[in-house]
Amino acid sequence: MRKGRASVAAIRLIALLALFLPPFLPSAAAADRPQRVVSMNLCTDQLVMLLADRARIASVSYLAADPRSSVLAARTAGLHLNHGLAEEILPLGPDLVVAGAVTTRPTVFLLRKLGYPVIDVPVANGLDDIRANIRRVAAALGEPARGARLIADFDRRLGPPAPPAGRRPLAALYWANGWTSGRGTLASAIVTASGFRNLADGLGIAGTGQLPLETLLAAAPEVLITGRVRDGPARANEVFRHPALRRAFAGKPVVRVPDRFWICGTPFVAEAIARLSEAAGR
Repeated sequence: MRKGRASVAAIRLIALLALFLPPFLPSAAAADRPQRVVSMNLCTDQLVMLLADRARIASVSYLAADPRSSVLAARTAGLHLNHGLAEEILPLGPDLVVAGAVTTRPTVFLLRKLGYPVIDVPVANGLDDIRANIRRVAAALGEPARGARLIADFDRRLGPPAPPAGRRPLAALYWANGWTSGRGTLASAIVTASGFRNLADGLGIAGTGQLPLETLLAAAPEVLITGRVRDGPARANEVFRHPALRRAFAGKPVVRVPDRFWICGTPFVAEAIARLSEAAGR
C-alpha cells in the first residue's frame, strides 16, 4: 500500500512540475551537439552508444545492460541505467532524449511538455529502416559523418546480395509458443537477405503470428531458424520438445541465432545475416 501511495505522490509531483516549471531551453551549441544524452529504449541505446562518445551519454535503459538482449552490454558499466521513468530522467538535465516510437509514451509526453528535446526512433522492419534510423540518430547527436561511416561498415559486412528467389532453400522461423515472423518484420527481412525463402511469407502471414505445428510439418522446410530457447521448464518451449518436430528435423539444420543480434534494428543484424547465410550456403 505504501509503495502504491509513493508512486501516486511521484506522479502528482511530476504533474506539478509540468504545470509550473519553465520549459527547458537548450543553447544553440547544445542543440547542435548535445552533451547529456539519455536513451530510453534498448534499440536506441545501442545506436547512441555506437554514435556518441561515452562522456556525452547521461543514461541508457536497463535493458542495454542485459547481455542476452544487448550486444553492447559490457559498455554500460558505470553508466546510469533508467527504466523510462520521468523521475529518473529529469534530474539528469538531458539536452537530448532518444526514445522508441512506441515505448515510454507518458514520459515522452511529459518531457516534451517541459521543453526537453526528444526524438522518436521508429521500429526497424527492414535493412533500409536500419540505415534510416542510424542517419536519424546521428543527425540528432550532431554526428552525421560517424553515422555515414557506420552505415558504410554495415553495408560492407552484409556482403553481396542473396541469390534469386528460385534458388533459395525454404526456411521456417519458429519461436516459443509456435510464433513466427512474416512479411513486414525485421526477422523476415533478415531471413530473405540471408538467401532463404521464409515459410511465413509464402503462407501469407504478415507481421508476427502463430504457425501451427501441423502446418510447419506439412510444409517440410529445409531449415528451422529460431532464437534462444530459454533454460528451465516453460510451457512456451514445449513445442521444441515435440516428438514430431524432433523427427522432422532430425537430419536437417536447426539454426539458433542469439536474440541480441536481431532483436533490434542495429548494424549487429549483419552478424545474424552472416550466420544464416552460412547455413544457406550449406
